[in-house]
Amino acid sequence: MIFGNDHRDKTEHPGPFAHFSPPPPPDYTLPAAWAARPSVAPIRHWPSRVPSLPVSPDQHENPVHTFFIHPTTFRGLEVGWNAAWDDPAISDITDQWPLKHQASVFRAVGRVTAPRYRQAHLRTFFLRGADSQAALELAYSDIRRAFIHFLQAIGDETPIIIAGHSQGSHHGWRILQEFFDGTGLQPRLVAAYLPGYPIPGSSLHNIPFADREAHVGAVHGWMTFSESFVPEFHATHMQDTRMVHPVLWTPEEGQWNHWDAHQGIVTRGFKLRHKGSLSGALQQGMLWIKPLRVLGAGMFAMKNWHVADYNLFWDNIRLNLQKQVELFRFATNRSKELP
Repeated sequence: MIFGNDHRDKTEHPGPFAHFSPPPPPDYTLPAAWAARPSVAPIRHWPSRVPSLPVSPDQHENPVHTFFIHPTTFRGLEVGWNAAWDDPAISDITDQWPLKHQASVFRAVGRVTAPRYRQAHLRTFFLRGADSQAALELAYSDIRRAFIHFLQAIGDETPIIIAGHSQGSHHGWRILQEFFDGTGLQPRLVAAYLPGYPIPGSSLHNIPFADREAHVGAVHGWMTFSESFVPEFHATHMQDTRMVHPVLWTPEEGQWNHWDAHQGIVTRGFKLRHKGSLSGALQQGMLWIKPLRVLGAGMFAMKNWHVADYNLFWDNIRLNLQKQVELFRFATNRSKELP
């Protein structure tokens, strides 16, 4: 979601969804319909002060492919329910924040593909009802088509990561339900990273939720808040969530990570800084964090750290990804060797 906007747009109802003509759908055979694609528009962002990999992971004989679904970058007053996929202002926000600050971490283990889509307006997550659901269904119809195109473009044995944030995590969860959960595609799932959205723990029947540092094929999710803050939607939308601690990589509640275990924050300036500046613990499905040990942190009066779900833990995520992929490859090779 976007910094510095009029927050009245969260509750403004512009009229019924049916009264708006939906924007034309993206054509995923065209390069312009993709925010990132290995062969056409690869993500090249990499934060300064993060170690470079000695060998590019996308040069592996069977590289991991991440399907990344960006979060909500469409908001504003007196606008419809779904964005045009090719709106230049929205695309610029998408490219400069989630593509750069979030999707870039998956470069650590391979190639990244990210579709543009007719995303639902921010209000859909605050105004529950038929109009909001219709907007999300339209957005998912694009993601679904993009994912099918993605599957057709990669090899039949290619390892896959599903990743996103916020609205992107909502759509990623649906991709898991429809395409992976209990299907022949599930063995190719390295992991899913879907923070910023309360995924119901009972909604996946065969895909586990992460409960250890390297849990192949599992869902990793968290929602970050300041210590003791409880969002108003907690009672209605977070009672059946399954979260993991993005430093400790365990689901146990009440365990605060030691400051030294925190590997640093990727700042707005896209630099890795402030190692050892964060301690957090899971509480009732939320990830609570103590005040950051950063000079001037008192200026950040944030209670909901949603926008920084990736930035706060960027290098911990990078290191976890590498362990995930290493274990996935080991398990895959082992299974091929067995008679």
